Amino acid sequence: MSKEEIIEAKAKALHEHIFSKSEDTYAGKPWDLVKAINTFADESRMMTFKNAKIEAARQQIEKIQPPPKTLIEFGGYVGASAIAWGAILRELNNADSAVDVNVYTFELSPVNAGIARNLIRLAGLESTVHVLEGPAADSLRILFEEGKLNKGGVDVAFFDHWEQFYLPDLQLCEDLGLFRKGSKVIADNTDFPGAPAYLEYVKSGGRQGGSYRYETESIETTSDRGPSIVEVSSVVNDQ
Repeated sequence: MSKEEIIEAKAKALHEHIFSKSEDTYAGKPWDLVKAINTFADESRMMTFKNAKIEAARQQIEKIQPPPKTLIEFGGYVGASAIAWGAILRELNNADSAVDVNVYTFELSPVNAGIARNLIRLAGLESTVHVLEGPAADSLRILFEEGKLNKGGVDVAFFDHWEQFYLPDLQLCEDLGLFRKGSKVIADNTDFPGAPAYLEYVKSGGRQGGSYRYETESIETTSDRGPSIVEVSSVVNDQ
């Protein structure tokens, strides 16, 4: 099996595990579902954004004022982090089903995207969390062209796909003018397997002469194994 097929096989096993339970176990309970997904992921060695990292990211997102309403995610996989983002944005905006609170998550694999949609629906977040299939850069451009993402309209961007795309996709966000002063850019796996070009870029403040400048912080979380750093970069100016 290829690496992609192994990743999809684990996603299918997770789907079967979650939906083997009584529907009311997780229906409309996003945090219970996220914890269950990550417990299974730990046991199956799946790369998801684990609970300690979600909490670290939440603390950073809570600092954004006014409360964030739009988050884009590069690398949706089975939807665990997207469910968490949707729940966090709803909570911060005191919304049960706010149509103006949106998470857009990009997933290359149709198999994984379908599983993510099912889990998002189970969590009761289908009106908030939207899964787009295909290359992330293409999906981002489509959202911008359709007017679903506007200049200065992205409060949080989360990078958790293939690390070699972190920097070009961040720069695409910049080129489209999606950020505002105070926006947060969060990246996983910068310590392992590592994203050296991306790290060098945000640690140096961003593109020289560019529209955005960053201040960045490497936040260490507890981890039994694997990467433990969450890189959080804040937009400190926009031009």
